[in-house]
Amino acid sequence: MKTFGIGVIGWGFMGRTHTMALRNIPLFYPDAGFEARLVGVCSRTVSKAEKARDELGFAYATGDYRELLKDERIQVVSICTPNDQHEQMAVAALEAGKNVYVDKPLAVDGASARRILKAAEASGAKAQIALHNRFFTATMRAKQIIEEDRIGEVLTFTCRYLHSGSIDPNKPMGWKMGQGGGVMLDMGSHALDLVTWLLGEMPESVMCATHTLYPRRPTKDGSVCGDIAEDHALMTLRLKNGALGTVEASKITAGSTDVMYLEIAGTKGALRWNLEDPGWLEYYDNTQPETDLGGLRGFTRIECLGRYPAPGGTFLPSKNAVGWERAHLHSYYSFLSALAQDRAPSPSLEEGVRLQELMDCLMTSARTGQWVTL
Repeated sequence: MKTFGIGVIGWGFMGRTHTMALRNIPLFYPDAGFEARLVGVCSRTVSKAEKARDELGFAYATGDYRELLKDERIQVVSICTPNDQHEQMAVAALEAGKNVYVDKPLAVDGASARRILKAAEASGAKAQIALHNRFFTATMRAKQIIEEDRIGEVLTFTCRYLHSGSIDPNKPMGWKMGQGGGVMLDMGSHALDLVTWLLGEMPESVMCATHTLYPRRPTKDGSVCGDIAEDHALMTLRLKNGALGTVEASKITAGSTDVMYLEIAGTKGALRWNLEDPGWLEYYDNTQPETDLGGLRGFTRIECLGRYPAPGGTFLPSKNAVGWERAHLHSYYSFLSALAQDRAPSPSLEEGVRLQELMDCLMTSARTGQWVTL
């Protein structure tokens, strides 16, 4: 059995999330054919890394991520740090011959993302981006339905990803609110990736408008910061066939905790999915004839739930509702499985670059008020 030694860089929310996935792979995938072993954990606050080591079974803790890159016991590095640190750490890890699992977005802009890709191509190591919304059973089933041509030519689409965490004007400034953060990179990356992955294409042109709710915010040290990134982004995407769709990302939508709503409609049918009810996919077959009393026309709720393909789908039982953490788990499993089988991981760095460049174009549109051609 192949064993992958893991080093985790960054011990915040996402460091914990990646580690949760790694520790649970043996439970959810009992016949995976590989083992993930926690070796090193790094945090700039060494005491946090030491606590993670003691509680979760890492072999050691460090405050310098370069120690992980020198460790021959580590084959895979998880990068769970702020966006503007991804390039430096990913390039260094790839140059050290480590395979990389990096949290989204790949970088802060397209140029930075391409430098990471170049480092991967030069090293021969593999890398994947943690775009976990691709890995719900319902979104995977939606991809199947589209590839089976059950939707036909796409005519309209929308994806709304909504939070409410930035409404409070007294909420202290965090790195996601500043430059290098912002709702486009944080949440827009998820929504845009899900839409373009399902459609199987990037838009031909885009239009975007953004809004920053408060021009100034308090900081944790009692001062005030005026360098605030956007809280809301509203995007229009035009496909090659002329079809128009919208993508929205917001941290200022009252009543929303983690809301994502997706709809795709075409000449043959339509799909709907709601992250708050993630185990079900709605499908409308537009080829069904109109008859008295309706016939069989109407949306069908497909019972996707926990029905991941083997070796998944046994624990938890498939009838259990799928949670947010489950998609992260399958995402990390897919990366390690690709390494074990010497396959190309996906979402790939190339996909991350394209996504990053799409966001660059959208932000250019937001600044100029003009349509931007990719």
